[in-house]
Amino acid sequence: MSRPFAVLVLAWTLGAVGSAFGPRSVGAVEPAPPRAKVLRYGVVAQLAHEPGSMLRVYADLIAELTRVLAPQGIEGASLVIARDVPELSRLLARGEVDMVTETVFLTIDLQNEPLVSIEPRLAIVRRDQREYHTVFFTKREGPIRKLDQLVGRTLVLQAERSTSAFAVPRAELARFGIPMVPAGQPKAPRNAAFFVLAGAELNQAFWVLYGRGDAGAFNEGDWHRLPHKMRDDLVIFHETRPLLRGLLSFRRGLDAKVRNGAEKALLTLHEQEGGRAALEKADGITRLERLSPRDLAGLDDWRRVLQRTARP
Repeated sequence: MSRPFAVLVLAWTLGAVGSAFGPRSVGAVEPAPPRAKVLRYGVVAQLAHEPGSMLRVYADLIAELTRVLAPQGIEGASLVIARDVPELSRLLARGEVDMVTETVFLTIDLQNEPLVSIEPRLAIVRRDQREYHTVFFTKREGPIRKLDQLVGRTLVLQAERSTSAFAVPRAELARFGIPMVPAGQPKAPRNAAFFVLAGAELNQAFWVLYGRGDAGAFNEGDWHRLPHKMRDDLVIFHETRPLLRGLLSFRRGLDAKVRNGAEKALLTLHEQEGGRAALEKADGITRLERLSPRDLAGLDDWRRVLQRTARP
């Protein structure tokens, strides 16, 4: 039997970049003891059987962090690749991950885990966009003009992993008292809206235009990227409140020197050519910024929405 893929720790310390391409596997039951003053950055593998792809995405960022942290007396940074979100949660609970970058919803989910204690500290600006919101759209000549008119109808979404094209629409419908269930589900509530998954934003618009669904939902950037001819035949009938593109959080209890040093490094990486390139390679990050009081109030609002969504 092959050994299960649990965690890969890819360490880059004191400029030892070359050795990182030989990752060592660490069992989830007997983790290696944490090293002093090393920042451990936790990410979730997009493909469980190809963790090397995550190394290619984040290697330059880890190298840049190691370079910038060294003068502050911090040994360096390491990348911890978790198989899935539950694995990341367990690593945070055991103190084996110090920093994560995730969506607002997933960050709130992690905060709700009883043994996990993380604190959002920075906002992620991705592709020059600090926040976005979801738009609900339908055919211009169609009958839908309000959110409650989706009851009994089909909403075309992208994929369950999407924030703006699945999680936010579901939360917004729940806020209006409308449960969202898969199309074809037997014994659905009478006040439910149904959903289908189109896999891509352009497909969502096509499906709505050609009758495979009654409405669609994705973020306003996707709306503006639609071909003009297609957009002319569609209309937005509802928009949600803004949502931060992403959050960077630290584990509570992390050595204050490491946390402060990491924050300082992350806030200034975009000011240097190497740092900008590393951030861009790491999922299109433009820069990181401190959270404002308005940001924190918005997070509290979304937390309340998700609490209502989770109620039976």
